[in-house]
Amino acid sequence: MKNKLRYLVPAAFAVLAMTNSALAQGNDGDLLQPKTLTRALVSCVLFAAVGMVAAFMAVWLFDKATPQIDIQKELLNHNVAVAILTGAVVIGVSIIIAASIMG
Repeated sequence: MKNKLRYLVPAAFAVLAMTNSALAQGNDGDLLQPKTLTRALVSCVLFAAVGMVAAFMAVWLFDKATPQIDIQKELLNHNVAVAILTGAVVIGVSIIIAASIMG
């Protein structure tokens, strides 16, 4: 698992860096306006993938930031407080990612 994360994190940062530089080049906003249905679908899938990767990275970071709480074990023990906290983190991060993708 650690070997996969070692390659996943730099790849995610590289994708984010390429997306940021590509968006910075378009001054008139024409880059974000798809001209065909295919481009719109590709953009939708791309932004969904970037958003999901960012959300998973945020949840992973939250899990690493709270080492005294074993989230998986607490959820299996039906700990409602941990479930609400984890859900709040996921929803909050998802709202921030959606706002950053929409511009």
